[in-house]
Amino acid sequence: MKNELLRLDELSRRSFVQRLARTCLGVSLVPSSGALAPLFGKEAETGSGNLELPAKHVIYLYMRGGMSHMDTFDTKPDAPAGYQGPVRTIKTKADGLCFSHYLPKLADHAPKMAVIRSMTHTQGAHEEGTYKVMTGFETSASLRYPALGSWVARQVTEGHSTLPPYIRLGGLAGHPGSGFLDARYAPVPVLDPSKGLEHTKLQNSDSMTALRRRTSLADRLNQAFLNRYPTDDVKAHVDVYADAIKLMTSKDLDAFDLSQEKSAVRDAYGNDDFGRGVLLARRLIECGTKFVEVELGGWDTHGDNFTQVEGLATRLDNAVSALLTDLEESGLLKRTLVVLTTEFGRTPKINGSGRDHHPIAFSSFIAGGKVRGGQAWGKTDATATRVEENPVSVLDFHSTIGALLGVRQDDLVSAGSAGNFNIHGGNGARRGKPITALVG
Repeated sequence: MKNELLRLDELSRRSFVQRLARTCLGVSLVPSSGALAPLFGKEAETGSGNLELPAKHVIYLYMRGGMSHMDTFDTKPDAPAGYQGPVRTIKTKADGLCFSHYLPKLADHAPKMAVIRSMTHTQGAHEEGTYKVMTGFETSASLRYPALGSWVARQVTEGHSTLPPYIRLGGLAGHPGSGFLDARYAPVPVLDPSKGLEHTKLQNSDSMTALRRRTSLADRLNQAFLNRYPTDDVKAHVDVYADAIKLMTSKDLDAFDLSQEKSAVRDAYGNDDFGRGVLLARRLIECGTKFVEVELGGWDTHGDNFTQVEGLATRLDNAVSALLTDLEESGLLKRTLVVLTTEFGRTPKINGSGRDHHPIAFSSFIAGGKVRGGQAWGKTDATATRVEENPVSVLDFHSTIGALLGVRQDDLVSAGSAGNFNIHGGNGARRGKPITALVG
């Protein structure tokens, strides 16, 4: 009977919050139900211990499907027949650093970029590989880990904006969300960058006066409910709606209006969803958003690899080159990390006309902030099949980003019996090690 009553209380709390949003506030800016998982134990205090490092924002470019490292950032011009294919190797403006000829514009930006050619893990399926790269951990039946963006939203303390701290340009299907962290750190999805953040306008020609009246009523109801159920997860649910109200009246919503950009700028980024997404990411960072995630899908090139990669790489080359140019000219590159990664690489050995899944060796890059650009870290063998020098785990990659953001390694959050965690990984043997050679 006691367990049934506890379960009833939990259902009552959840139902209360959902009905409150629909009937009192009239807003629908709410993370998916999977992103609203309560904390496993009480959060540790964030504190004010961030190091004095300049990077306070991240633009995270995710190449969904498994980007071919051999056709982009880790070419092997001397590999045997059947490996490199028609891809040519070109020099960049960084001495000794070479890219694929599909990336001529990024080659000019190479002095800003630290390319990691020794990324490695063991998850060779898309869902598991994506989860691994986004969280640093394998999937677990007992615990859902937070995405990298949720850690940044929680642990980068400087800066303020009425915009959500973590915005994802894309859907949330298969996304780890905020895991065991508060709902406030979950990604807010923007499905179409040209439409902006939907469901932020008053419904049914409502007025701000009526909204404020309902908000005042909701605040009184919330306080009574919180007095009865003074738990962190209930408070976090209520905070989501308070943040939504602030956002609805914020001038920062203008950041979503891409028509404010000159047509030449929009053309430079590319008139497709990815180009518009990268342009929107820049505008959101300018308004204070901490973490913006932009996805470019289509890299699952089991067939017709070279035609597909050429098209994808051209879109990537245009958009990211325009981004790096704009961030540098505005001075924001010193405060922003531009991160590119993928769930795994592709097999260097060509299979017919395509390449298959290859998690044991792939490439990523970081630019901006105090990154020591113009270098490649790690090395694969002569055919780009295996890591030969300085292997980098996903947790090492995340920990390097954390170090560049100035996040303390001892600012940990409890996940109950699972241990303590932060952007650097978990306690014990599951901690990442920053690549100090990349940190200027």
